[in-house]
Amino acid sequence: MTTTTIGVPRAGTLGPVRKTGFHNALAFEWIKIKSVRSTLWSLLAAAVLTIGIGMLAAANVQTGTDKTGVMEHIYGGLMFGQVAVLVFGVLAATAEYGTGTISSSFTAVPSRTRLLAAKALVVWAVSTVVGLAISIITFAAGLALVPSGHAVLPSIAEGGVLRAVVGGGIYLGLLGVFALALGLIVRAGAGAVTAAISAALVLPIGFLLMGGVGRFLTEWWPTQAGFQILSLHQAADSLAPVTGLVYFAAVTFALLAGAVTMVNRRDA
Repeated sequence: MTTTTIGVPRAGTLGPVRKTGFHNALAFEWIKIKSVRSTLWSLLAAAVLTIGIGMLAAANVQTGTDKTGVMEHIYGGLMFGQVAVLVFGVLAATAEYGTGTISSSFTAVPSRTRLLAAKALVVWAVSTVVGLAISIITFAAGLALVPSGHAVLPSIAEGGVLRAVVGGGIYLGLLGVFALALGLIVRAGAGAVTAAISAALVLPIGFLLMGGVGRFLTEWWPTQAGFQILSLHQAADSLAPVTGLVYFAAVTFALLAGAVTMVNRRDA
């Protein structure tokens, strides 16, 4: 009979245990974002809707339209494209809950705050980069399709126009994080998508039917305030463009902080 001896590694022979840090959590979240096809399709849909509708609207600008009107035509598709960005943010939060892999993520990164901060940073970075690309392409393509001689064309060299183009991308980046926070709170994909779309689109439309109270709510509603960054001038009953975007960023950060607190206090 032959006896087989199984050797057991001595202590220390496997090398030192390396402590993981925030950069490891970032890499972990980046891999997850890339591996979920539905999130990438959402960003593609945001690009197609925003750019495509903007091009169609720009081609139909009427004679005598001023710069503000031209910008409204060019960015007319952003109202629809932002829905896809909301879906992207929600799925970044709820996909793991739907598949049950969230427990594995919390095991891999025991600090939930670190994990969620990394997730938020990745979602913000991806949404902002894609948002800036969408905004710049939308402006350039739309401007090229405005019928010659029909309107006063906005120039990117103008401060208000440059602010709107860059601000549109920043707004989409914040919107992704806003949706992520709602997804972490609700946890269910369908419910979170409904909540996000209601917050960004449905409720603001409802405010239009509420008279003076509705005008107040519209002025201070976070997503509506952030959307003002696309305006060349401050609209009536609205916050100034930069002020509105900063306010939206503050509300988004507060909502994310609340979501992280809830996740830390409940079971996976």
